[in-house]
Order: sequence, then C-alpha cells, then structure tokens
Amino acid sequence: MKQNNHNRQNKRFNNNRSGRPAQTIYRNTCLDSSGPAGKLRGTPLQLNEKYLALAKDAATASDMVLSEQYRQYADHYMRLQNIAIENENALRAQKEAQQASLVATETPAEDAAIPSEPLPVSVENETTTISAENSELHEPETTVTTVTE
Repeated sequence: MKQNNHNRQNKRFNNNRSGRPAQTIYRNTCLDSSGPAGKLRGTPLQLNEKYLALAKDAATASDMVLSEQYRQYADHYMRLQNIAIENENALRAQKEAQQASLVATETPAEDAAIPSEPLPVSVENETTTISAENSELHEPETTVTTVTE
C-alpha cells in the first residue's frame, strides 16, 4: 500500500515556514540581517549603506570575492528599500482615495440642503400678511390712487 505523502508536499511548497503572514516593509521597518559580517540590524537603507561600506573595505583589502558578496547583500537591501517606497506610495494613494470618497459622499448631502433654484415667492401671501399685520394694529388701511392727466 502506498503511503500518504500529502503532508510532505505541503511542507515542501510552503514558502512561509513560520506560519505567520509576510511582513509589509516600509522605510522605517527594522530588519535583522545574518550575513557574512555577522548580525546587523537596521532599516533597509541603513543595511544597504553598511554592506556597501563593508564591500569597499573588502575591496581595499584585495578580497574581491568577499567584496562581491557584500555588494550582493547591499543590492538585496536596496531592492527592499525600493519595495518599501512603493508600499508607502500605495498606502498614500489608498488614503487619498478614501478621503476623496468621503468628500464625494458628503458633497451630495450639502447640495440637497441648498436648492439649486430659488423658491417662487408669492405676492398674494405677502399682501395678506401685511393687511393682517395692519388689522392687528387697528389702523385703517389706506389706498393711494394716482391721477394722471
């Protein structure tokens, strides 16, 4: 009978062995590097600068193999720095889109409160109001007639 190798296949194709989601990298994300120089810690930009300095030191010591190895590490952290910048730009664009959608949802509510056309004014209602006010004051209404020759 054939053994079930299903579990072995899952382990083989699982890139994320720790079981936790991958970390999103930003410019100020602190990383640990276990390279040929030992353990280094810093942001991607700081690690890039450290490995470039180590590559320069190795090149001055005429160790071209170690110098190239440090340059490869520096290149790796430069790529991580570029990814961090892209992540921040995407996050910024997402926030701007959310703010724009909030402004767009608030604008129609304000337009509904203010009518676009002026309301019609009835002259009869104003005349009635004035004569009602005059009757409350107990003053007789006066009519003015003009005579033209």
